[in-house]
Amino acid sequence: MQDTADTTQAAGQPDASTTDAAQQPDAQPGSGTQDTSAGQQPQGADPWADPDAARKEIEKLRRESASWRTKYREAEPQLTEYQQWQESQKTEQQKLHDAKEAAERELGDLRATNTRLMAAATHNIPPDLIDLLGSGSDDEINARAEMLAERLKASAPTPSPTSQRPVEALTPGAATASGAATTSPDEWIRRMAGR
Repeated sequence: MQDTADTTQAAGQPDASTTDAAQQPDAQPGSGTQDTSAGQQPQGADPWADPDAARKEIEKLRRESASWRTKYREAEPQLTEYQQWQESQKTEQQKLHDAKEAAERELGDLRATNTRLMAAATHNIPPDLIDLLGSGSDDEINARAEMLAERLKASAPTPSPTSQRPVEALTPGAATASGAATTSPDEWIRRMAGR
């Protein structure tokens, strides 16, 4: 073990057991040991007091700094590209989120429309009154449809009793009772539509 320490000191490197971290107050952890021989600097002396040792330490720190700057310059385009990719993904995610919300709203509207149509068909509500059923849950729409159907029945005039005797003018192929000429299917559809 003694031979190794003598060889290290002879090569100009201080012995690890004699070098004390407390003697190097300005040395950074991980920055390495100072390149001074045991004969140039006495123990307990300030390492920055010797101009040659300080100059060597400064040159070493400059090299380290230059290597870090070079590594940063090499990594900077990759970092910029990654940041741009992240921003594009945020934009895509935002677009997907907005599209999802729009689809959910549209689905809700379609479900409410379907529920209103089914309730109107179930309770024989005329198409022009379907919007009166409003929106909400299925039960709410059905309750409004029942109430509207009851009011329509109550307000509808009671039909007069008719006889069960067939009308001669309504036999197939017979002319209308007024004797008017037959109309084309287009005119018949226009009259039904109210035009």
